Amino acid sequence: MRALTFLPEVIVVAGAAIVLLNARFRPAFHRRMRTRLPWFVAAILLVALGVELWAGATVGSYYNGGLVQDRFALFAKASALLATAIAVAAADWPVEDSLSFSLAMPMLAAFGVMVTASAGDFIGVWAGIEVTAAAGLAMLALRRPDQAMRLLLAGGAAGALLLGGLAYVYATAGTADLLEMRRMLTGVAPTLPLTIPVALAFGSIAFRASLSPLQVSGGAFAPPASPLSTSLVTGLSAAAALVAAVKITAALGPVGPVFGTFLEVVAVVTMIGGGAAALAVRAPRARIGFLAAAQSGWVLAGLSTHYHAGTGSAVFLLGALTIAATAGPAVMGALGASEATMAGLGTLRPHRAVALSLCLLSLAGAPPLAGFFGEFAVASALAGAGRFELLAAGLLGGILSVTAAVGTIRLLYLYNPIEESRRAGIVLPVWSRFSAGAAVLLAVVIPAYSLFANPILGLAFQSAEGLGLR
Repeated sequence: MRALTFLPEVIVVAGAAIVLLNARFRPAFHRRMRTRLPWFVAAILLVALGVELWAGATVGSYYNGGLVQDRFALFAKASALLATAIAVAAADWPVEDSLSFSLAMPMLAAFGVMVTASAGDFIGVWAGIEVTAAAGLAMLALRRPDQAMRLLLAGGAAGALLLGGLAYVYATAGTADLLEMRRMLTGVAPTLPLTIPVALAFGSIAFRASLSPLQVSGGAFAPPASPLSTSLVTGLSAAAALVAAVKITAALGPVGPVFGTFLEVVAVVTMIGGGAAALAVRAPRARIGFLAAAQSGWVLAGLSTHYHAGTGSAVFLLGALTIAATAGPAVMGALGASEATMAGLGTLRPHRAVALSLCLLSLAGAPPLAGFFGEFAVASALAGAGRFELLAAGLLGGILSVTAAVGTIRLLYLYNPIEESRRAGIVLPVWSRFSAGAAVLLAVVIPAYSLFANPILGLAFQSAEGLGLR
């Protein structure tokens, strides 16, 4: 069983390689199978998910602590695999730029999240974040190289800040191992020279988690980014950054006062700013990105408590965020570039409209969906820790987020579809039975996450315990 612990990672990488090499060396076969390749990739991801749930429950440390399999890694990897499988299955493939490339990159992005979740030291955490970001940038560059270049420069700067901050922590603790670092930092005084690099490291993580959606929007005279590339940048990139935030917060728990205040400020700005930006922006795809950013602030708020309950609640919310933020833009398809194209989608594409509505409401924290129960758990932890200022900021951001989500849902159901004479240049997504089934699955998964909130939250609390929190 121990030999199969990291078999899901092997399956995902091998599947991405098969898709890319098949298109390169067997183009005729690839063209004949192009309509079925999304089925193949979704099946690979679901097989990897099944293996992860079966073999990933074996807890252990491998390669001298370089890779760790614990309850948190199981939770984070399962969420990423499920979210990626649904996004691939529900995507509108006729509007994507390159089938083989667009199928391989989501798999590599999910692999990056898995590497981050299983990393036992700082280098693995950083590498996983960069792999996920690189996959999203590669897809974004196919259609919007200008946006990809901006994100590349900003992401490179964020990565450098993260490495610089972690290098100083390594010099202080004398080890890069996350669990060993927690032990070594016990009793270390929270001094200003330690505060600054740690704050820079968390600032870079916050950028990856919540500010990337600022770059993913179409201009008036430029084609919008492909829907699946938005899923990777908004969903999986944020998931990888937040997974890293959970692991680093647990490792630096003994010196929590060093970064606690900074993390609180970032959480407040993200929760309120993300909700306000979602309310102000017009494009539905950009709105879902800002809603995801606002919910990332809730995750950071839970981590700022430095306690078992706060971290466990943040992990629970992280799973709901990963699924909704990754699958939402894919379900939205090419229509998410403007409000006009979304009008009347509830009549034209009811499966897509229901799934999209649930994603928006879950990201906004509306009851009784997965995001609401996650934010409620974080709010309970904040109240128990006496962080009422964070709770008030979260409630304000939640009101803004719900208002923004309702604004998009109103377009889906209360507006009439565009008249045929005005639909020039607007192509409704091809909605096959396969993708319709994926939308139905997404519409089931989000409420099911709420229905089984109690056992899932129990697993999230076990994840916090596995990270050394009590």
